[in-house]
Amino acid sequence: MTVENQLFWLRLMHTVIFAVCMVALLVMIVFALTGGWRTAALWSLIAPVTILAGLWLNSGRCVLQTRARKLTGISEGWARDIFFLPESWATRVVRLFVLPFTLAVTGTLLRFALA
Repeated sequence: MTVENQLFWLRLMHTVIFAVCMVALLVMIVFALTGGWRTAALWSLIAPVTILAGLWLNSGRCVLQTRARKLTGISEGWARDIFFLPESWATRVVRLFVLPFTLAVTGTLLRFALA
């Protein structure tokens, strides 16, 4: 597979993962606040746990960003690894969403513990 094809699939995968994470965040918030969507909330916990594991195993860096940098030959800076986010937003995603995901996961776990 060519580098261009690999980058296309990596960007597509990262875009889908981003969308899934946003839906997971919404589901966890709804469950934490209302108790609705219980089964979906349980499944939604997979997304942040998987991302956290990837960040932990890759020294705090996004696994897909690391792969995109390797494919493009960029050693410093950002390599496009998602379709629709501009660089100025994409480089802030992890820092921006740590608090909302922490609160949503905590709320979800508390709701499960108290139910």
